[in-house]
Amino acid sequence: MRLSKEALKELKELLSERLLTREEELFLYAFDASSLFFLPEAVALPERKEEVLEILRLAEIFEFPVISRGCGTSTTGSPLAVEGGLVVAFTRMNRILELNLEERTVRVEPGVINGDLKVYLKRYGLFYPPDPASYAFSSIGGNVATGAGGPRGLKYGTTKDYVLSLEVALPGGKILKTGPQTLKGVVPYNLTPLFVGSEGTLGLFLEILLKVLPLPEKRKLYLVFIPKEEKAFFLITESLKKGLTPASAEFVDKTTLKALEEKIKFLESEQASLEALLFVEFDGKKEEVLKDGKLFEDLLKVVGSKYYSAESEEEIERLWEIRRAISPSLKKLASKKMADDIVLPRRALSEFIKFLRKLESDSGIFICAFGHAGDGNLHVNLLYEEDKIETAKHLREQILKKVLELCGTISGEHGVGYTKRPYVLWELDPLQIEIMKKIKKIFDPKGILNPQIKIPD
Repeated sequence: MRLSKEALKELKELLSERLLTREEELFLYAFDASSLFFLPEAVALPERKEEVLEILRLAEIFEFPVISRGCGTSTTGSPLAVEGGLVVAFTRMNRILELNLEERTVRVEPGVINGDLKVYLKRYGLFYPPDPASYAFSSIGGNVATGAGGPRGLKYGTTKDYVLSLEVALPGGKILKTGPQTLKGVVPYNLTPLFVGSEGTLGLFLEILLKVLPLPEKRKLYLVFIPKEEKAFFLITESLKKGLTPASAEFVDKTTLKALEEKIKFLESEQASLEALLFVEFDGKKEEVLKDGKLFEDLLKVVGSKYYSAESEEEIERLWEIRRAISPSLKKLASKKMADDIVLPRRALSEFIKFLRKLESDSGIFICAFGHAGDGNLHVNLLYEEDKIETAKHLREQILKKVLELCGTISGEHGVGYTKRPYVLWELDPLQIEIMKKIKKIFDPKGILNPQIKIPD
């Protein structure tokens, strides 16, 4: 399946200068945040839903692959043209279409940037909770396609909890509406969750209806200094047992701290006894935050953990910048990286972090683990040089097998994409995979949408 001259001619007539075919233009769409590179044959930049529908009508006729793309922040290769074909980039479909204050819903096009939506909603005293680390430059469409989460997942859930309905373009140029525009509705089968996390394999998003919430009245952030890594998970568990539900509970392990040395210089007096950091934020009504903060501080005294707290918006964001700086900072440890976002039951996190430290010690390869420990989601990164790539691959397999042994899952919010596809067979049984393939066949009978992504052979 490749783009024929006839298909390119039709696409050019439809999109004019918004069909990119020069190699230097295509190069920009040949990679994402993974280490993969696949050059597409052409890139479409639609501005209206009618153009997307026509693209998919042509795709069915000429049978060329169609790869949907947001802002290219995926870490797994899901927006890449593995088999060539046409990348449909939604960066120009970035309009906020409707805000319904009474229903607390907002309807957006897929190219709207998560951070831009947050700024827009703040004017009306509202907010959209899902906040992946890339929220300032990742799109809502991409967030929905991968089922993105973020630090606030512990209290507020992830993207799947806020998508009420979708308008989806299917091969042949058909439109599917996955649900009603109301907060409740059980007349159709609930297809909306099926598309959340589908990574462009079932259809292309045209419009997304999201639930939004009132902006919290107050926030308070604690930066907790952890002397032994596993103590961080104990602290989270004890907090939950006491009835506390932080908005965020983010863990940073000791290997990641090596990459963050420049960012945490202000903690110099603590660094000698510091093995991990824990970001714990409370939000809500002022009296509620003050009450929860007091209970948390009492708990910190009991376990003997020192901390730094912040209450002003400016200071809170300054501290969160440390967390958001992790991914780019990892390059200081090694030039190559393999990344996974595994999820474990919280009770298994201590055993898992000890397992990682043993692998790191035995292999000589840096293993960083950080992220949303509050809901069991850790980003595990192997940092290595080119000559250690085979060792890194072996370590990755050991780590993923350990995750499954501990009743976890190999991906929580980054999707499967191309990089994790071989390991899906380790987690899912044959019946699950058979049903996934049958669902794919219903929506995409010719297999033109994001081939080689998510679903194993």
